[in-house]
Parts: sequence; C-alpha cells; structure tokens
Amino acid sequence: MAGASRRYLGRRARALGAPRSALPFLVFLVCWLAIAALGCGEKGPPHLFLITSDALRADHLSYNGYARETSPQLDRFAAAATSFAEAVTVIPKTGPSFTSMLSGLHPVQHGVEANYFAIPPEVSLVAERLAAAGYQTAAFIGNPVLEAANGYGRGFQRYIVYGAGDPVTLVNAAFFRWSREVDWSRPVFVWIHYIDPHGPYTPPAELLAPFADDALARGDTRRVPLDYEVMPGWPPDYTLGAIPRYQQIGIENRAAAYVARYDAEIRHMDRAFGEVIALLEERDVLDASAVLFTSDHGESLGEADYWFEHGWFVDEPCLRIPLLLKAPGQRRSERSNAPASVLDVAPTLLALAGLPPDPRGPGRDLRSAPPPEAPPLLVANASTYPSRYFGLRTPEWKYLRRTADSNTAGVPGEPPDEALYDLSVDRSDRHEITSRRPERVQALRGELEARLAARAETPKPLRAPIGEETERQLRALGYAE
Repeated sequence: MAGASRRYLGRRARALGAPRSALPFLVFLVCWLAIAALGCGEKGPPHLFLITSDALRADHLSYNGYARETSPQLDRFAAAATSFAEAVTVIPKTGPSFTSMLSGLHPVQHGVEANYFAIPPEVSLVAERLAAAGYQTAAFIGNPVLEAANGYGRGFQRYIVYGAGDPVTLVNAAFFRWSREVDWSRPVFVWIHYIDPHGPYTPPAELLAPFADDALARGDTRRVPLDYEVMPGWPPDYTLGAIPRYQQIGIENRAAAYVARYDAEIRHMDRAFGEVIALLEERDVLDASAVLFTSDHGESLGEADYWFEHGWFVDEPCLRIPLLLKAPGQRRSERSNAPASVLDVAPTLLALAGLPPDPRGPGRDLRSAPPPEAPPLLVANASTYPSRYFGLRTPEWKYLRRTADSNTAGVPGEPPDEALYDLSVDRSDRHEITSRRPERVQALRGELEARLAARAETPKPLRAPIGEETERQLRALGYAE
C-alpha cells in the first residue's frame, strides 16, 4: 500500500511537470505547511514579571559604571534589556510609590501619600486587570509595609509577605514553590519584591568581605555622629547630620562601613534576582516573557548630610531609580535617556497584555516614543512629615516648594521654602539657584500651583490598622512615622 502511494505521488508529480528531484522538497513543503497550520493562531499574551528592590540607587549598580561589582546578575540581564537612565520615583516612600507603580496614578490622584494607608477601592490596580483578563497572578513580597490589608494584594490569587528572617531568601523560596504548581501554558503575572538594600544594612558576611576594605572603602574617611536629638513632635527617625538609630552598628561611625554594607546588600538582592532569571531560563519561558526591574525609591548615603535614609526630602539620590525592561523576544541591550518614572510601569505591563491603561494616568508604555514636550513630573515627599514639599522635575530642572501647612521652617539642613536646582550640572541638590533664575522660578511656581489645585479632589484613604508583630517588624526596618 505504501509503495502504491509512492507510485501515485510520483505519477502525480510528473503529471504536474515536477521533476523527480523536486519530490523531497514537495514532501518537506507539505509537512511544513501542516505544522505551520497547527501554530498559525495568534500567540497568547506573554508572561509578565515585575521584580523590584527597595531603596536601590541606580548609581550603585555595576552596569551603570559603579566601581564595585554589586550587580553581576543585573549586568547580564541588562545586556538583553532596555535601561532607562533617567528613571525616577514620584515620592521616595514605599507605600505611595508602589501604589503609583501598580495603578499608574500619581499620589495626588490615588490619595496614598504616606505609608500605612489603604489604597482606595476605586483605584484600579494592574493585578486586578490582569486577573480579569485570565492571568494567573502571584506576589512574593519582602516588606511588611506592603501588607494585603493595605490593598496591595488586590488582584493577586496568591499574596505572601515576609517581614522577618531573611526576606530575600524567603521570597525566592516561596516563588520557586509556586513555580512548580502553576500552569505555565497559561499567562502568569508575578510580582517579586526584595527588601534589600533597605536598612538596616545586614548583608551575608561572605558578600560584605570583598567590599569592607577595598580601595573605595579606604578612600572614604568620613565620620558620622551617632547621637542626635529627636525634635519634639517629630518622628524618631528624623535624622539630619547623624546615623539613624535603627541603622547603627554598635559604635561604628565610619561612613565607609555603612556604604560597604549597603553595596553588599545590593549583591545579595542581585544574587536572588539571578536565581529567578535562571529558573525562567530553565523552564524555557524567559525569551517570550516581559521582565521589568525597578525600585520604589533610592537612598541618601550622606548627600546634604542626610545619612542612610530616604523619604524626608525630595532629593535626587532618593528620587533616582534603576529601570530595566526586557520585552518578549528582546536579545540586545538598549539605553534610553527619555524621561521615565514609576508611573510608566502600569501602562507598560497592561500594554504588553493587550489592555488599555487607566486614562487618568500620566504615564506611558515604555516601549513607545515619549511625547516631544512631556510636562514636568510632579514630585513630593510623604504627607506625614512635618515639612511637606511638592515640586516639578524635568531632566534639566527641579523646582521645590514647601507647603503652607508645614509646621516647620528653617530647620538646619532642610531646603528653603522655595528651591530651584539645575540637574544638568547638579545631581545632588547642592546648589540652590532661585535668585539666579527668577523667570524659571516664576513659571514653575505657577504650573505647580495649577497642578496642585486638583489635589482637593483626591480620594481620602483610611489609615490601615497594624498588628503588634507587624509593627515590631516595621520599627526594625526604620518605619516609625
């Protein structure tokens, strides 16, 4: 029967004018078309991974040229991803920043302007949208500020938070367990958040050793006071000119010792990140997935006499963050100097899934070209701080203004009531220049007032209750406002 079939195929081919030498090609063509027909349907939506690190400075990553090798795994990842060199947060505090990251809305829109406030139910989050679209959703979180009770777990079918032990290791272990249970034939959205390098800086000893006495450490001779006076009515973590108590390592007052620990914590986080990427490679899902890596805010390491902290001020070391995006199928490195922020995360993830963003959000899909005349970014510090600042930021300028309801003024080391910085030459807010550029100040002042006029319509979130164990964990991490 098989021979008859071959003879028939041969006669049929000759009848069509095909030479005998073309038969193998025709057989291959028929088989190829059959296989193509089986896979000709549209590809499903990609797996989406949002991987974040807490209090991570972009300029302390080795792929950005830092002197220490803090991030070999991120370096490798960046070689096949797009790096956004001008990425910033809009508020250097964990809860508000992540609410913006997950919603695409600014704090003056979603209302969460400090930690421990619940996200208003009318604020739509990425995980909710993706779950409704058929995604399997899971989050593995290493910071108790991001408790599910505050709304961060909305839309996640599994949401696990660690606040004690080594959260970086625990987060990865939980993700690996979940990865063995999930159906990888269906799209997944995973959020992994590492607490490191957020203080207190307690890296594994083997990761600290290479940095503890290297050339960078030996060249830093700064000494920082350990004692400070808590101002009446102010949170106990307010420390200008001294090391916060939760960060202190006995009587150690060498700045270099703390910076080395901070960098070693980055290496700890980086190692965990590499383990996740390796798992995705082993499962053969990395290439077709989108992976977005970023941070909620940076960290001040002594700039403007503000030591090993974040959140009090709208300063550049705390605003600037890393942002890497590997799109599905991307295999080469790209670098973008276009403005980018945490507000772009939600619209990017939704666009990758084929979903529209919240039309109220000011962000954009990071894969699209930025608008030629992007408006200045509205930035602020947390609303619970006695000195409240709002500002406008572009890649060239940053304008700040203290609000009228602030209950302090003139505290040593604080910015003045109104400040302008030229970011093209001043990346650490060292030189205030309002008197030299009055026309720029006037224009930005007017725009800021107009932008804040809509703040009265912001939803008013409720402060979420905190359990005793969670409060203990938060205080150990320096959260005390």
